Amino acid sequence: MQRNTADFVDLLAERRKDCDIAWAIRPMNPLLPHKLPPELRYNREQTIQYILSNGRICATINRVAATLNVSIKDVEKRARAILNEMANKEDLMTVRFLSMFITKTIKRMYTRIYVNECKIFSLKHEMQLSQVQYVYVPTHRSYFDFILMSYILFSYDMALPNIAGGIDFYKMRIIGELLRKTGAFYMRRSFSNDLLYKEIFRCYINTIISHSGRAIEFFIEGTRSRSQKSLAPKYGLLSVILDSLLDSDVPDIQFVPISISYERPPEELLFAYELLGIPKPKETTSGLFRSRSMLDKPLAYGRIFFNICEPISARSYVNMSLRKARVLSPCFKLPSSISETMAHLITDSHKKNTVLMPINIIALLFNEWILTRPREPYTLDLLATDYRWFKNFLVNRMGALVYPEIKTSENDDVKQEILMSLRPHEELIVFDASNTLRLKQRHKTSRHPINMNLVQGHFLSEQTMSVAVSAMNLTIYLNSVLDSIMKAALITVTIEERGIPTGEALKRYELLRMLFSTEFVFRPSTSTDMVETEWRECLDILLSENCLRVQGNKISPGENAKLFSILHNVALPFVDVVYTLCTLLERDEIISSVLDDKKIFAEMQKEVEKLILAGDNCCQHPYCLTLDLYRSTLSTLLSQGILERYLFRDMYRVNENRLADLISALRDLHQPLRHPAVRYIDALSSIFLPSVEIQAKL
Repeated sequence: MQRNTADFVDLLAERRKDCDIAWAIRPMNPLLPHKLPPELRYNREQTIQYILSNGRICATINRVAATLNVSIKDVEKRARAILNEMANKEDLMTVRFLSMFITKTIKRMYTRIYVNECKIFSLKHEMQLSQVQYVYVPTHRSYFDFILMSYILFSYDMALPNIAGGIDFYKMRIIGELLRKTGAFYMRRSFSNDLLYKEIFRCYINTIISHSGRAIEFFIEGTRSRSQKSLAPKYGLLSVILDSLLDSDVPDIQFVPISISYERPPEELLFAYELLGIPKPKETTSGLFRSRSMLDKPLAYGRIFFNICEPISARSYVNMSLRKARVLSPCFKLPSSISETMAHLITDSHKKNTVLMPINIIALLFNEWILTRPREPYTLDLLATDYRWFKNFLVNRMGALVYPEIKTSENDDVKQEILMSLRPHEELIVFDASNTLRLKQRHKTSRHPINMNLVQGHFLSEQTMSVAVSAMNLTIYLNSVLDSIMKAALITVTIEERGIPTGEALKRYELLRMLFSTEFVFRPSTSTDMVETEWRECLDILLSENCLRVQGNKISPGENAKLFSILHNVALPFVDVVYTLCTLLERDEIISSVLDDKKIFAEMQKEVEKLILAGDNCCQHPYCLTLDLYRSTLSTLLSQGILERYLFRDMYRVNENRLADLISALRDLHQPLRHPAVRYIDALSSIFLPSVEIQAKL
């Protein structure tokens, strides 16, 4: 199934023609998506007063006062302070003022910002007819996400939403208040042990759903995806929002997934370091002003795609029988399976509607070249041939959405498409004078000592960092392709060179799917039939591409060794990490101790670094050093009972019997895997652009 990007329009095209000030102060009547009579639409102060007089909040205040043995007035004072910290403000003048500066900034940074305009107009039409509440759920790939989302709504005369923001932004002087006036409300990262805050937050969300004419916006991933892959959804805020529907405060809630694709995320280098455990700089106003260096080079960040997806109605999941149960028993809670289903529907929509750009395909192909043919030059001619072939595979076989579209004309200039797409990435990847693709050294030794207490993993050596930072930066771009190909890629790592029985291949796929359910946000399997159907669909594609073949009851590699190698090698680091982490947990000094995240991260990174430098077959790719992969693996091991919580929330003990069973299954799968013959650290050194050429260009 081929989809196209014909419906996308460049939002900046008109802005480059207009006067920014005249556009920002134009007459407006922003569309309120939630149709309410004026008496039911609350402003900030009315919202605060309504919550403070709510019966449930009053009961909580009394309970907290009795528990802490303090006066009710003191607790009421604290409750008002929480609401003043939390609640947003509506100020169109602030929005107009900021829009002038944002317009100038994004016109300087980006070549184009594409929006599927037909979906915007369709959404506006539905909002004028219905009385339901809307929730915007964008992917979270950059700090720019919510700024650009608000900018797009402002551009189409739509009211800015109530935006869930982290408390870190609230603490930024001046900026925190400006964001509040554009719609941000602030929530603390964790408050499960604070009864008063928890009840006030629930009531605040319920109130803005029921009594605000504006939509709500939140990131279901909870945090930015440093890896640029989809992250496992968080259920907390989603559950609170669905509770309002359970209480019948609104007739329906329409969730609008929005998939955002950056050609070059502004934080790309910071992401590479964060994945390796180097802490991000604290969000401060002074830090924001220091980031003005992003404006030094015009149009350095390329294109952005905002793909607004079909709304998902919650009413069919929070049905009338559940609402009746809530009326009959106010203590009735929404089944967790409903929140999980809604979360995965949103995430699946994100993945399906991600727009892939040339850099994503180039990064994947270049990664494969480094692993398999590092000493041979990867010329523009070779890359163009591979690029055209793999782009066709993604679109026509995997149903990916790719920009630019595949053209049928023989005059289609693939080389020009590649060269233009590399312009924003000349700090990372370039063609040298001989038209050979090269990677640039991106790691720079810090002038200031790093606080070791803030490093989340093992303190990696300069030798490792000099390779890992550039490799991580490149991998960030190929990761966007994984949503389209990962299930097929996992099948290839289950297939041995001499072939494997069909039943055993399926059994191995089920194991890998379970182990990577968090890492790749696979929808929880409701039955073995569902997993088998999924496996057969991917298997049929690989068979039709001659990547695999079936002889009798055995599946073995086919003649399309090129496709098999790409899929196999892209999955290899993930399998290596799971296997290495499990064998690490099996060691006597680990299995007998109480573990926490930091200890596991540090021991794992230390082990992987040792394997990389020693040239061991396992864990050769620097992506094996990423902490995000360790987190997702730990989450899966916890869900399977292989790790068990011990005393405190973030302390673990190993279940030895279950771990031994898993290692036995993994060893059978891992030992036959084909690892690249050349050490990655050596391969990359031959791909780096020589420093003399860098000097010459300077």
